[in-house]
Amino acid sequence: LVTDDAQEHARQSVRQLSTPLPSLGLEVSTGRVVDFRARDFLLTEPDAASFPLIYPCHFHGGFVHWPLTQSRKPNTEKTQELLVNSGIYVLVKRFTFKEERRRIVACIYDPRRIPAEKVGFENHLNYFHARGDALPMNLAKGLAAYLNSTVVDSYFRQFNGHTQVNATGIIKTGYSK
Repeated sequence: LVTDDAQEHARQSVRQLSTPLPSLGLEVSTGRVVDFRARDFLLTEPDAASFPLIYPCHFHGGFVHWPLTQSRKPNTEKTQELLVNSGIYVLVKRFTFKEERRRIVACIYDPRRIPAEKVGFENHLNYFHARGDALPMNLAKGLAAYLNSTVVDSYFRQFNGHTQVNATGIIKTGYSK
């Protein structure tokens, strides 16, 4: 439901995009690690055998910051099937608070900032990838900027009446049929 000129502008802007994200080789998936189900494999402190487990609390300034010294969020250990190969990904929070300024909050996972062979994305995150592979940095920066834009946020709120951001909802912000 469009309620003002700004929302109409957002709707028209997104509708001008005619290329679906999948035709660009982009897919979005929900993080594979459900921490309460993987509890036996989680560590409070990272060690040489562990891998980073990224939560929404690790978003800071457009990039992932890990580990957080004040965080109670654990790290993964032996959950190989739940991990993805380290690389550049765009992450989006799946849940936001009503009071948050934006519904879609995106940042970049950059393996140069977090050296690890593999990484786990917690289930409260969606992540963009190139058919299972990492993204080029320029594409990741552009995609994150697009997803964090006021136009996309306004458009997303027109068809999503709650604070949950599902992968299918994010795909709708990538183009209009």
